[in-house]
Amino acid sequence: MAQRRDGFRWGRLVTVVVALLVINVPLAVHEWELHRAVTDGVLVTATVTGVRQDGGDFDVSFRLPKSVDADRTGHTVKVEQSVGEEAARTKQLPVRVLKGSPQVFHVDGQVRSWTPLLVTLVADALIGLMLLLTWRRGRLVRRPTLVGIALEDVRAGDDGSLLDRQEDDTYVVNGEVTSTGPTTLVVALRDRDVEIQLRDHTNPVAVGERARVRTHLVG
Repeated sequence: MAQRRDGFRWGRLVTVVVALLVINVPLAVHEWELHRAVTDGVLVTATVTGVRQDGGDFDVSFRLPKSVDADRTGHTVKVEQSVGEEAARTKQLPVRVLKGSPQVFHVDGQVRSWTPLLVTLVADALIGLMLLLTWRRGRLVRRPTLVGIALEDVRAGDDGSLLDRQEDDTYVVNGEVTSTGPTTLVVALRDRDVEIQLRDHTNPVAVGERARVRTHLVG
């Protein structure tokens, strides 16, 4: 039997993937650039413009030489005590800079900030929680599965969800096929599934496509 889990719809899945990319890609790119600065960066001597103690660490302000930063933009980095004291004494700071990207640099003894990673993980966790709540809510509000006997061959369906009672007390069912078998198929409607017993009728519609069939409901 061909089956497809009906917990997610493609539109929802695409939205989730895009949200995760927006949240995680910038951090991944930043981490990759920092790695390149450490391994392939150009070692230069920066001019220290200020040193401030922050607890057991030091905040060191500096400007890179014009050879790597024509604008000589000011930067600040948090470093270990020994590095900060040396920078205060010499007014110089060895810095590895990613070529062509002076905003990406690394200093030996640099104290890493975990805030961006924590913010990203919290955002990922919130998305996961929302998905879980949506999935559980979707399962809780779905009504019991109906069972029907096909009165005709299954045809390609239209967009939308339909359970339409006819004048002869039969029903037209239209929705997405979530599973198929030799003698059955399951059609997903908005709030419930309908299992169709094909009997002698045929079903050319594959899982994931939309189907339409007239049935006699028996349960």
